[in-house]
Amino acid sequence: MASESRSTQAAARQLGISPKLLYRWQQAQLVAEVGSEEVASDPEVRALRARLKRAEQELDILKKPWPAPA
Repeated sequence: MASESRSTQAAARQLGISPKLLYRWQQAQLVAEVGSEEVASDPEVRALRARLKRAEQELDILKKPWPAPA
């Protein structure tokens, strides 16, 4: 849910949990994915993951069918 939301804080509010807890969970997930806490905290890795997320969202938008012309 947090990864799909524009705001981690908004997702935390919806879930009724602390934003800090959600950030910790996200960091733990990232460490599990890349296999290293050092790599997970690298600013370049974080920036690349953000760009990838943005590109995936744009691709999802482009996959949606266009309305038929009137």
